[in-house]
Amino acid sequence: MADRVVLSVGTKRGLFVFESSAKRDRWTSSGPYLKGWPIYHAIVDARNGARIHAAGCSDVFATNTFSADLRVRKFTGAKRPPVPPKPRASHLKFARKYGISMTPRIWHIEPGRSSERGVLYAGTAPAALFRSTDHGRTWEEIKSITNHPTRKHWMPGAGGMCLHSIQLDPGNPKRMWVAVSAAGSFRTDDGGRTWAPINKAVAKYVGAPKEGETGT
Repeated sequence: MADRVVLSVGTKRGLFVFESSAKRDRWTSSGPYLKGWPIYHAIVDARNGARIHAAGCSDVFATNTFSADLRVRKFTGAKRPPVPPKPRASHLKFARKYGISMTPRIWHIEPGRSSERGVLYAGTAPAALFRSTDHGRTWEEIKSITNHPTRKHWMPGAGGMCLHSIQLDPGNPKRMWVAVSAAGSFRTDDGGRTWAPINKAVAKYVGAPKEGETGT
């Protein structure tokens, strides 16, 4: 059992960090860090020394990821951040019809496997998947998701067309899952070269194509 529990909390005011012993009976708090940045997601990465990574999404400063050693908590923004792709015209039309925001956002940050030193993944809105190999200093787009043949059928969910969940197979370095609103979940078994939708028997949004497994 861990002897220390650290909870990262993203808010519109910035990032707060709460800490406790394993008993979780008393907590201390610190922050806000990254003042002026609404934080959509933050996570503590315990690999090779604890670091904290946060996704900042501002209507003034655009979007970026920030990282810091958990002990020092001096945050540095990515030199080459994840830049979400531009939405298709059909996506914008759907979003305007239902009053859905299409403002670029970084929705999720996921540390790589324990064997993948420095690797992080990020999901954005409009939906895209990015990978960093240098602890979040620079990011590269995994274009096999952006250029997926079903993308023309994807539509924004209530929070925008976001890639909001990333799950890695701890035992298979070539397998991972992502989920997109509102397109559904996709799995790769070849390290991200190709992706297959995995949404059988899942309800679809109103107006989604009847054929295929996207549009959930």
